[in-house]
Amino acid sequence: MAYRHIVIRNPTRLSTKNEQLVIQQEQSIQIPLEDISTITIEEPAVTLTSVLISKCTEYHINLIICDQKRMPSGLLQPFHRHSRQLSVLEMQLGLSKPFKKRIWQQIVIRKLENQARCLELVHKADEAQKIYAISRSVESGDRTNREAYGARLYFSKLFGMDFNRRENDVKNISLNYGYSIIRSLVARALVRYGFTPSIGIFHDSQTNAFNLADDFMEVLRPFVDVTVSIYVNNDSVWSTEVREKLFSILHYEAVWKDEKQSITNGVDRMIQSFTTACREKNSKYLVLPELVSLNKHEYE
Repeated sequence: MAYRHIVIRNPTRLSTKNEQLVIQQEQSIQIPLEDISTITIEEPAVTLTSVLISKCTEYHINLIICDQKRMPSGLLQPFHRHSRQLSVLEMQLGLSKPFKKRIWQQIVIRKLENQARCLELVHKADEAQKIYAISRSVESGDRTNREAYGARLYFSKLFGMDFNRRENDVKNISLNYGYSIIRSLVARALVRYGFTPSIGIFHDSQTNAFNLADDFMEVLRPFVDVTVSIYVNNDSVWSTEVREKLFSILHYEAVWKDEKQSITNGVDRMIQSFTTACREKNSKYLVLPELVSLNKHEYE
């Protein structure tokens, strides 16, 4: 299973040889394509071959392009390559409203629980208990919008009463960068399992090609939030060091139904469980991550 996340921050030539990614800088290194989950290009002075681009789609490697501010601005993904693409699409279109409401209820509950755990990790236990209480009141489909209510309380407790998600400061830039990384990882898994990412469970924007990815990344946002809360403050600058901390999120260890896995591998399991839930028409099969710590997962 792919587990490597490659970030290019210096002038580089990227190519492929013998099913390996070839990175040519002052020295040349090779990495097996089958081990790579994402390649993120932050440096403008990068050249890459068309053969490599083709190989990225073949190996389901997300190629993420950044703008001049080194923020993700584009994502290359393969055309659907699932062996039963039409049957998955028909299954996706046929999901009932009650089923989708139950799925969304589980997502919102786990998101709130992870937000509460985030507050605990930054030593705000009293505030965390309030979020836990909100998570216990989520109804099917989140009819009373506990998600939005919890978010207002959560962000004010995590970053302070003056924090505004619309500000263009280093905290918001860091949050957006981290969310973009997580979003691409979820989108990659959805395509691998044959889903059409634009058809969401809750998100339904006509202009959003990743509605379903935005549904499932909700439970992972607190992993980004806690990282930004710990490592980014008002005096921080948008630097390589900050971006490295954000990329380390992909290697955090989370609990996926009593099993410890990295975010990278766990996302794949989450989408696999969603496939089972859809086929069985039972939301109880869905496996969502629990935020436990900021420890890096150790592969055996």
